[in-house]
Amino acid sequence: VAAGELHSLGLKADGSIVAWGWNEYGQTNVPAPNTGFVGVAAGDRHSLGLKADGSIVAWGSNFNGQTNVPAPNSGFVAVAAGGGHSLGLKADGSIVGWGFNQFGETDAPAPNTGFVASAVGTRYSLGLKADGSIVAWGYNYAGQTNVPAPNSGFVAGAAGDVHSLGLKADGSIVAWGSNFYGQTNVPAPNTGFIAVAAGGYHSLGLKADGSI
Repeated sequence: VAAGELHSLGLKADGSIVAWGWNEYGQTNVPAPNTGFVGVAAGDRHSLGLKADGSIVAWGSNFNGQTNVPAPNSGFVAVAAGGGHSLGLKADGSIVGWGFNQFGETDAPAPNTGFVASAVGTRYSLGLKADGSIVAWGYNYAGQTNVPAPNSGFVAGAAGDVHSLGLKADGSIVAWGSNFYGQTNVPAPNTGFIAVAAGGYHSLGLKADGSI
């Protein structure tokens, strides 16, 4: 599943996508043929679907070119969508970005290699490297791209509006950026987490015991 600003996507076991919610820009109108999908991402007003053949299908608002997947549209293994830009992770470990780029949020810093995951905030991006470090770029109004030291041991990342989360291999969560609503105050005990998610102004952590 994936949640955008006001719409949601669900990926079925048969490879189809179910979409619901706000549809002013057609962001819930999955293009035909609605088959063969293996991944989804929801931005504010657009949606992305990753096909089993490594191509990306994009639909919804295209005011900033966020649905114009750059050629060659192949070799992708993951997708991420934000406010007005999109990211695609390639099998070779590079990240391709497109759409709104006023703050350089689609320009993955060199060396653009060794990435294993990515996340998209409103005007910034995160990339998780195979060595456990996080690279962050784009809008940095609240320090959301300033990854705290030590920048190592991460296994996942998440991006909100102007705050970021990193899940460590030891089950703890590191949070940075805007904390106006307490979204970076990880509740104690900060242990036992296995997944993280970031909304606009709040954060979630899934524990190994199934609690959130």
